[in-house]
Amino acid sequence: MGEARGLPAVRGERLLRLLESVWIRLAGTVSRSFPAEFNPFAQLGAVANSMFVVALVTGILLLFWYSPSVLSAYDSVSEMKSSPYLAELLRSLHRYSSDICVLFIVLHAFQMLGARKFGGARWVAWLTGMVLLGLVWLDGWTGYWLVWDDRARQIALGSAKFLDVLPIFPDPLLRSFLTNDALNSLFFFIIFFIHMLIPIGMAAFLWIHIMRINASKFFTSVKMTAALFAVLVLTSLLFPATLAGKADMLTMPVGMKVDWLFMMPLWFTERLSGSLLWLVLFFVTMGLWGLPWWLTKHRPDPAVVNPTSCNGCTQCFQDCPFNAIDMVASETDRPGIAEVALVNMDKCVGCGICVGSCDSSSISQASLPVLDVRRFVSQLSEDTRYVAFICAESAGHEFQIDENGSCKEIPGYRIVPVPCVGWVHMLTIERALRRGAEGVLVAGCGVDPTCRTGADYTESRLTGKREPWLRSDHVDTQKVVYIRFDRTDPKALIAAATAFKAGSPVVKSRPLRLRTQRAIMAVFIAISIVASTVWLSGGPYWEVKREHAQFVVSLKHAGSIVTTTSTDATVDDSNVLPHMRRQRPLERFRVPVRIRITIDDSVYANQAFTPGGVFNDGLSIGIMETNVKAGLHNVKVEVDNSGALDAWSHEWNEALNFEPLQRKVIVFDEDGRFMLYQQEEESP
Repeated sequence: MGEARGLPAVRGERLLRLLESVWIRLAGTVSRSFPAEFNPFAQLGAVANSMFVVALVTGILLLFWYSPSVLSAYDSVSEMKSSPYLAELLRSLHRYSSDICVLFIVLHAFQMLGARKFGGARWVAWLTGMVLLGLVWLDGWTGYWLVWDDRARQIALGSAKFLDVLPIFPDPLLRSFLTNDALNSLFFFIIFFIHMLIPIGMAAFLWIHIMRINASKFFTSVKMTAALFAVLVLTSLLFPATLAGKADMLTMPVGMKVDWLFMMPLWFTERLSGSLLWLVLFFVTMGLWGLPWWLTKHRPDPAVVNPTSCNGCTQCFQDCPFNAIDMVASETDRPGIAEVALVNMDKCVGCGICVGSCDSSSISQASLPVLDVRRFVSQLSEDTRYVAFICAESAGHEFQIDENGSCKEIPGYRIVPVPCVGWVHMLTIERALRRGAEGVLVAGCGVDPTCRTGADYTESRLTGKREPWLRSDHVDTQKVVYIRFDRTDPKALIAAATAFKAGSPVVKSRPLRLRTQRAIMAVFIAISIVASTVWLSGGPYWEVKREHAQFVVSLKHAGSIVTTTSTDATVDDSNVLPHMRRQRPLERFRVPVRIRITIDDSVYANQAFTPGGVFNDGLSIGIMETNVKAGLHNVKVEVDNSGALDAWSHEWNEALNFEPLQRKVIVFDEDGRFMLYQQEEESP
């Protein structure tokens, strides 16, 4: 039958397999202590959704205390500390539930990447998952902005640098964050509105993300949710959410601690220009969004329905875990058959679970025809009296199987590699037993099945709990053994196959630990979640080394209007003496505004700013930043709006004492006035 093959081969498969192995070992270790419904690593998406709901509800409740104004936001958040068991607790729950939400989304993305669940029909889920991750991050980014502490200050400056590259604002946003007086409450309220509006977009993309999944588990179970919430409350009480110092636009913060899950881009915004930030965003986005096409080599082998033999039982329609089967009107005149199954090729992932659901053998895959497999398992020899169906993503994924179905790892078996054990129809097992097989071994994958429900459906069919089931009145069900071992545990599969053949008791899966060990594991997982969340939400930040002060000049002024003239060629004045020919206006334009900064007789900056507007007839707007060593310096700022190259029409000169990490800002306004802004004082 050849080598077992499940998901289609991808580029970089060895690296992805390594990533998957790490994840499988982690999830497998936890699964030995808890059933799947209590294993957070077996339901990463559901955990993220549940934490999102907690963040949403607590965020709404915080509106009773929070004031969405740049003038009072910080004070309203600071006052929450006076209510440690209500307001502060809600804020901490809001912070940590958001962190756990984005953390589990990232883990879920790495899990899907390692398991190669991004190509073929899964591209929609991958793409919308990346959009959801971006929306969750943006919601957290704006949420930290709304606190208006030192971290929010850096977020605002980084966002302004990023957005100012786009020609959509009449004034650069960065000018709104130069001084405390320049802060715009309306813009702050817009950020608040965006923060509240983003969850609506997240709900829409979440629906798209899961719409191709049949019977998806949107949230964790009630008990699991209660356990997670208890961990959240305990974390919030022991480690209340921190608050940095109040944002001061004239003081550069130092020694900040940041939430690395949401504020990691600060490292880039403080080191790269706005254009480079857009370039990084473009390549990161294209890289992540393009993974289904960059890495996938080919689509999986889809299932195909023979409409002339389909009896319209709808069992495949019910079992398909990816909603890839539709029931459509039958085009034949067979009595009693109104509808037949039809596979949607755009949704089919090639798992073959529908093949195991079809009693009429009307569904098959080109690379693994059902009738051919049934003939294959019926042709047993004296040396091969056992049959094994092995999932291509199970512990036997690397077994080298020859065309006769034999491999050296488990001799004496005729092996059929299948994309998922859900592919195996019970009639195929019955036929093997009736044709002389002494036993049938069905080997599925582990805790997180590659094809979702296939492994569980097979177990239910073998035990008579789901149609089509194994008929105990036709064959001896004791001759059928179902085992589940993940791809990191081939020795366990070999041991189980050897024991089954020898008639010894078979270990069907890794046994659960003792009760004490499970309790220890529960505590360890809780501590791990708490520790990672607390550390990531307030981790150290390697900020740009700041030992200097900063001098900033902000310009918003109109250059003079200059009129150029020449002879009007449309008028025939050839008979008029040249000095008497009429001069007519040809063009009127504003000249650029030049600015020069001189510190201690050294020119630090000299730049011209072109007029704004569609026709270059508006105000010249610009910002110049200069690093200055601490100490007393004589500072001169010269501005010219006349267009003359050898003169300056406006001048400001003063001795300023620069303190480390302090900013002094000069604003040259439309009326031609210089205004100095510095810490603790403000002078025109």
